[in-house]
Amino acid sequence: MNTQTITIRGRSFTIPEYYQRVDPMPDDPEESVPCMTGTDNAVCFMIAYPAEMSKSLPRTKDDLIAGIRKYLGDNQGLIQVEAEEDHVFSIVKSLMEPGGVQYIFTYQKFYPDFILEINAFFEEAGIKGQRDSMVYGLCSKQGIVGSGEDPFKGWACDPYDESIRQGKLMNLSEHEKYDAMFPGHPLSMCRELIRVLTGNDERK
Repeated sequence: MNTQTITIRGRSFTIPEYYQRVDPMPDDPEESVPCMTGTDNAVCFMIAYPAEMSKSLPRTKDDLIAGIRKYLGDNQGLIQVEAEEDHVFSIVKSLMEPGGVQYIFTYQKFYPDFILEINAFFEEAGIKGQRDSMVYGLCSKQGIVGSGEDPFKGWACDPYDESIRQGKLMNLSEHEKYDAMFPGHPLSMCRELIRVLTGNDERK
C-alpha cells in the first residue's frame, strides 16, 4: 500500500496515501494535522496532534478496557483494544440516529517528551447495514447463529467479557476476517489505518 508521512514535533508516522490533509478548525489542538477520506460506504475523519504526558491513557490492556467501559453509552460497544509498550489504541462502535454505525478510533503513541494522539471517526455512508446483513445471512446458513427461539442467538458478544449484555455489542460481521469482503466499510478502513500506523500492513 502507498503511504504518506506526517511529522509532528520531529516525530514521523505514516498513514495511507489516500487520506487528504485539510485545514484545522479554530478549536482543534495546537499543531494538529486533520485528514479526511471516504468511499461509497464510509466517511472518515482523523486528527493527529501532540498531547502532554499527563493525558496518557492506561498503559495496560485490562486497565484500558476497564477505563473505556466506564464511559460507554447504551448505544455503544467495544470492538478492539490493544496495549503495547510504545502505544495503545481502542475501537468503539456507536449507533447513530436515525441509522448507521460510527467507529471511533483512539490511538496514543508514547515518546519520551510527548504523546502522539490520533482520534479518528469512521462512519457508515450510502446504503447502511450491508455488511451486517450479508454476514448474518452467511452465518445463518452455516448454523452459526440463530435458534428456534432466538434468530440472533450467537450473533453479538463483547470481545473481552462474554457476561456483558449491556450496550450494542460487537457482532460477528465486525470480526476482522470479514474486512477483505468489505474493503470500503468504515471498520475495514479503520483497521487498515491501524495496520499502517503500527507497521503491521503486510501489503506494504
